[in-house]
Formats: sequence, C-alpha cells, structure tokens
Amino acid sequence: MGNCQAVNKATSADGHDDGGSSRKQPPVDVTVTETSIPSSIENDKFQIPIKIFAPTTTPSSNTKRAVVFFIHGGIFALGDMHSHPTISHALCQLGLVVVTASFRNGEEAPHESNVAMRDLNDVVDHCLQTYKDLPFGLVGSSSGGFFAIHLCQTLHSTKQIAFCIPICPVADPFKRASYLRSSISGSAKSDGYNAVHTPEKSKYILEKQLSFWQSDECMLEARESTKSNTKNVPTLLIIGSDDKNVPFDVTNEVQGWATRTVVIGGKGHELCDKIVEGYCCYLPDIERFLEHCLRED
Repeated sequence: MGNCQAVNKATSADGHDDGGSSRKQPPVDVTVTETSIPSSIENDKFQIPIKIFAPTTTPSSNTKRAVVFFIHGGIFALGDMHSHPTISHALCQLGLVVVTASFRNGEEAPHESNVAMRDLNDVVDHCLQTYKDLPFGLVGSSSGGFFAIHLCQTLHSTKQIAFCIPICPVADPFKRASYLRSSISGSAKSDGYNAVHTPEKSKYILEKQLSFWQSDECMLEARESTKSNTKNVPTLLIIGSDDKNVPFDVTNEVQGWATRTVVIGGKGHELCDKIVEGYCCYLPDIERFLEHCLRED
C-alpha cells in the first residue's frame, strides 16, 4: 500500500439546505486524504489512487456510521477520484467515511479486459480490510451506478454489503446505447423519449460508452447482473424525472426490485454531480435509508 499523505485540508458542510434531514447534529468537519493501493493483477505495477473523505472525530464524539465506496461516473471512460466532491462531502455529513478511486476504464481498460472490475474489487477489499468495524456500502453515480449494482450482485458472499445507493445509474448500458442511437438518428421523440440530448451530444456519449463496452453483445451480457437483486442487498435508487443521460427505461428493472426508488421531479443528470437544494434534496432520503439498513433507533 502506498503511504497515506494528508492533503492538509479540512472542510465543513457545503452550506446547502439538506431538506430537513432527521440527523439534528451540527455540521462536522471533513478530513481529506489521498493514497494509493496496489493492483492485485499479477505483474501489474499500477497503483490505484484513492481519496478518503472522513468525518473528523474527537475523543467525545464519533460520527462514523459506515464506510462507502463511492464509484464515480463518466460515461464508462472519464472521471477520477476527484469527481463529484460535493456529494462526497455531503455523505460525510451523514456520518459516512467516503472512499473514491481513480480506477481504469474506457479504452485504457475495456470491459473484456476485466481490469476495471479488478480495480474496483481491489478498492472494495481495501475498504473491508481497513474499516473492519464499520458496515460497508456502495454508492455509484451514473456509469458508477452500474458498477455499484453489478458489484452488489457479483461479489463473493463473504464480502458483506450493507446497502447500495445508485444515483441515476446507467443500469442497462444496452438500453442507454439504444436511446443514444435514437437521438442521433433524430427519432428519439417519436420513439417515446421525453428529455433528449442533441444528436451531437448523443454521439459523443455513445462513443465514450463504446470505448469501454466495445460491442452490443458485451452490453447485453452485462445487464443481466442488474435485472434482479439476487444477493438481497438493500438498495436505494435515486433518479431524476428529466434525465437526458439516463431515461426511465434504462433503470426500469432496477426500479422493480429496489428497496426504495426516489424520483426527483424536474431534475436530471445533475443529481449525479451535486446535491440540489431545498425540497428536491435527496439527503433526507439517504438518511432514512441508512437508519433502516443500519437498524438505528
């Protein structure tokens, strides 16, 4: 393992309205550190960079409830451990230690190489070994939401996952590709999609997505892992009603088996990258879900 070096910065709450979260506690400071962990792939010298957001504790106060691996989004090709910091900090305000990672994906590590999944598994193992006394959960944003769901259903049963929170996940990569192709051809509206990207934007997203998946066959095979909750992992699905990146039908099957689905009206894919303010804030929903999963009074 690489040496853990503090980034020498501690931040408090971002000042957003949490929508009335039931945790009536003052904002906690968040300590951010960066380190790296070795890849478990034989003869692979790659060190997986990780970033840890941790609620600051004192001798009289321990605010840590669980640890989560927050898997970033980025069209299966972009993003890194620095992505979506607003969400990472907000999760810390709920008492979660948040671990993010710069795992390999896209054309650098396409699906069939299995490198992305090996990197993700290595980070899961690190979380489980480092935070043995805390429940472990998975959170994923957009394409990271797919990975979070996939890991829940495919990890060995000895790796206990207390909960999963996919945010606007690309749960069915093939259905998302079909929507993008419909948008590129100009038929998206007539095909029943309400909120659509321009053909140019859709082409860009599809190219990035295919740099990882490479074929329809791979996407069709991969979506099998998200069709049912075979491991019975409590799952809170958060989606927006006006998402141009992830239309409703991309998450239909997950909606069918998720423990709870929260639809934020009038919001889109921005839910993946920031905490919206006021009544549309989903932090209270996460708080109630954590109380349920962690069996807190």
